[in-house]
Amino acid sequence: MEILRDADIRHLPIEAFIGPISEFLVADFEGRATTPPRQSVHFPQGRIAFTSGGVGNLAGFRAYETFQSRDRVTQDQIVAVWDTTTCALIGVYLGTSLGATRTGVLGAIAVNALAPSSISTCALIGTGPQAEAQLRAILALRQLSEVRVYSRHEASRSAFAERLAAVTSTRILPCGTPEDAAAGADIVVLATNSGTPVIDAAALDHVSHISTVGPKFVNTHELPLTVASGRLIVSDSPQQIRAQGEQHMLHGLGEVGDIQHLGKILSDGRPQEPARSLYLSAGLAGTEVVALATALNARPT
Repeated sequence: MEILRDADIRHLPIEAFIGPISEFLVADFEGRATTPPRQSVHFPQGRIAFTSGGVGNLAGFRAYETFQSRDRVTQDQIVAVWDTTTCALIGVYLGTSLGATRTGVLGAIAVNALAPSSISTCALIGTGPQAEAQLRAILALRQLSEVRVYSRHEASRSAFAERLAAVTSTRILPCGTPEDAAAGADIVVLATNSGTPVIDAAALDHVSHISTVGPKFVNTHELPLTVASGRLIVSDSPQQIRAQGEQHMLHGLGEVGDIQHLGKILSDGRPQEPARSLYLSAGLAGTEVVALATALNARPT
């Protein structure tokens, strides 16, 4: 049994995770994977959330906390994976990078499956670890001429643009407002922790594809909800959204029942262009398990 940490994940190319997670999405859509909605245990300080799942001979879980503390340094997660044939615990992961990587890969798979083949410009709202994972994974699947980046702090977006331009060989420009970033962009990725919409809805009218990675609760969401109207809405886990019920941001808007499974899009093929699309990142249970198994197999021997 191996124990992996963040350094082990960062040393692996993000491309290594795309195939296994794509296959898992299709398996879930076809009913061959185990992917129940997440469960939580509540404490006075917050909760510990659990997602479990697997496919084939892989089974496991992820656990993370939402405790409130001024002393917080990080939000480490634990992921464990078993081989159901041998009954062996084959690996455990501790840290934060694996979760960001698998969510970034899911988002990139959605962009690649939904966005028109002609896209060349991306707007990225957010410059945290999740925004970086989204961008790295998208660039592993699509060639972009330009990425425009916005976050609240000028120093953060400038540093992000400089750092990612150096390692991706892509033109990355910091922008003064989210609307400036979205102007003329083919796709827009929202990757923030904001509880209120981070961009004006009118700035997204022309955008072919939108992804939202951050909060998606009825009273806490980074996406202006009116942009959902008239778009093909896709999620990695429609079942997780259904489990949220009236707590989901689209509850009562008539959109939840129309959400399609990303695995269906992968199975059926790209929607007929020029369909406008919206991807809702929900966190498909079991993808962390598949990602850990992938990391274990990809490590140098």
